[in-house]
Amino acid sequence: MLTSQRSQSASASARFEKVITGCDLATLITEARSGRSASRCAMNAVRFASVSKSRNMRSAGHGRRVRKVTRIGRRGDWSNAGRTGAVAAGRWAMRYFIVTPEQGVMTRSKDVIAMGPDTTVATYASKTDPNVLVADLDPQTAQALTQEGAVLYEDVQFSVLDGIEGVPKGARYWEPEDAAHPMLEVGGLAEVMDQVNAPAAWGRSKGGNVTIAVIDTGVAGGLGEFATARRSSLDIQSAFKGQHWEDPKGHGSMCAAIACGSQSDGGRHDGVAPQATLVAARSNLNATDIFAIYDELIDAKRRGIISGPLVISNSYGLYRCDPEPRLEEDHPYLRNVLLAIDNGITVVFAAGNNHANGLCNHDPTADGPSTIWGVNSHERVISVGTVDRDGANQKLPNPHVNSSRGPGQWSGKLPKPDVVAPTFGEIVWGAGRRVMEWWGTSGACPQVAGLAALLLSLKPDLTPEQIGDLIRSTAKELSGPPNCVGHGVIDCEAAVAALLSA
Repeated sequence: MLTSQRSQSASASARFEKVITGCDLATLITEARSGRSASRCAMNAVRFASVSKSRNMRSAGHGRRVRKVTRIGRRGDWSNAGRTGAVAAGRWAMRYFIVTPEQGVMTRSKDVIAMGPDTTVATYASKTDPNVLVADLDPQTAQALTQEGAVLYEDVQFSVLDGIEGVPKGARYWEPEDAAHPMLEVGGLAEVMDQVNAPAAWGRSKGGNVTIAVIDTGVAGGLGEFATARRSSLDIQSAFKGQHWEDPKGHGSMCAAIACGSQSDGGRHDGVAPQATLVAARSNLNATDIFAIYDELIDAKRRGIISGPLVISNSYGLYRCDPEPRLEEDHPYLRNVLLAIDNGITVVFAAGNNHANGLCNHDPTADGPSTIWGVNSHERVISVGTVDRDGANQKLPNPHVNSSRGPGQWSGKLPKPDVVAPTFGEIVWGAGRRVMEWWGTSGACPQVAGLAALLLSLKPDLTPEQIGDLIRSTAKELSGPPNCVGHGVIDCEAAVAALLSA
């Protein structure tokens, strides 16, 4: 039996080499550098690897399902030790999660990676799961790993959900000093805080002794909204280690200011939880990088580096009109998000901006179809949509009609969005400010993260499930249908009062 299996393996390897040899290498390199899809021969090579692995495991008597990695070479996936668009020594590499069933397979997998070409590099080893590794792999190494018993998951690229970038017809914005813009009287963060009754809750809680981690594009270090004493010193090992307090895009600074900015620290307005501590977690928004950030946060919480309750705010997602086929419910990225919740960490996500004229062109007055995808729709996270100052997201010309509709891809027993929050007017953007028609669901998500901090500051042992229940049950009802507005707009004062009266 052993001889037969070795013979089959040798035969499979020979056939694999034949597939690789048949590739037009010059074409492959040209396409990689231009960001185009991989050539057919390269795709066949990895498909062959997966199929061979599946056959080998069946012949060996293994019954578990094997992941077939068949979609490769998407735009932006090319990398050489993490540098997009690089090809070395006639080989290209893609970033994968490597998941092994037991430590022995992981040890052999690391040996395979170590013996690979220069383009094969292990980039991150999980601190919370010894059987998960992130690495850049060329097709041959990927095939060798599947033969060792590893299961490969592709990386997925996410985008911030500000409603401006990443959408063909995004909303408009103006610089505050631009006297020509039509929104001078529309308000901004201070009015939004009044609408969600945050000031009325501050007499009882301002989020002290709670940490909010904002996974995003970074936070501008020069912002007056965050005093040094409220800036966590945690330097997360991610794509931007040592650069988390920089924000060349501006989006992450907006989200942080909404969640926990403070006038007393020197900012213009208070966010929802102006006494919470802030962890700046800058990311390239690849699933592999976000996985590492969650890994580091969970580890820091377990080891007491982050003391007290932790809330994670996630204002990114998928700009698309159908589910992402590479993101399945056993994907390591989702597993780490759920592990955070298992460790008592409250996780809040933006619902998305996919519904109407921004991307999917669905009827702006309709409450469907569902356009909340992936982790953003999971029943265990709090998913947040957005409304205008009148509490609506079904009327044109307001861009709020793009707020993604429920019930959500993975919503289970808790249809999404859970709640909504208003977004409009002047807001922090990078080290400055912008006046925007809306802030996308990106600006709604950190409001709920801040509300969670207000509650946890009063009762640190609340579970994520209890936090979600409180926020949903105290939301102010709106006239829109649940698939558009969930349980309604958040009410900080009502949530705090309900907690204290329980």
